[in-house]
Amino acid sequence: MERLFHLINMTIEHHIWKPICLSRSGPLISHLAFANDLVLFAEASTDQVEVIKACLNTFCDSAGQKVSQEKTRIFFSNNVGHVVRNEISSAFGFQRTNDLGKYLGIPTHHSRVNRVTYQGIIDKINSRLSGWKEKNLSFAGRLTLTKSVLQALPS
Repeated sequence: MERLFHLINMTIEHHIWKPICLSRSGPLISHLAFANDLVLFAEASTDQVEVIKACLNTFCDSAGQKVSQEKTRIFFSNNVGHVVRNEISSAFGFQRTNDLGKYLGIPTHHSRVNRVTYQGIIDKINSRLSGWKEKNLSFAGRLTLTKSVLQALPS
C-alpha cells in the first residue's frame, strides 16, 4: 500500500490528482486507510477518473493485486450533479452508494454530530455496563458507581 500512497502523493505534487478539502480551513485529503479499507478522495470530474484509474492500474500491475469490483463503491457529495455522477460511475464501473457504513460503531457519514449520531454506541455501552454492574457489584458498589457517574456529568 505504501507504493500506492507514494503514487498518489506524486500525482498530487505534479498537480494531476486534485484532492478535496472538507472545510474552508481544513487540509486537503486524497486518501485514508483503515485496516483493510482504503478511501480515495478527488474532485468529481472525468479527468480525475482517469488519474485515479492510472494510479490504481500502476499499483495493481506492480503489486500483483486487483481492485474488487464487488467491494468497491463510489460516494458523491450532494454538490455533484446527476449527469456528472452518471459519467463518473460508468467510467469507473463501480456501484454508487449513499451509505458508507460504520467505523468503530459510528456512522462514517452524517450531517451534524448530535446525540442521535452516537445513540447506538451509547446504548451498547449502557447495556454492557448494566449487565456488568448487576453481576459483579454489591449494592454498595453500585451506589458508589452511580454517585461517581452523576458527579462526572456536567451541570
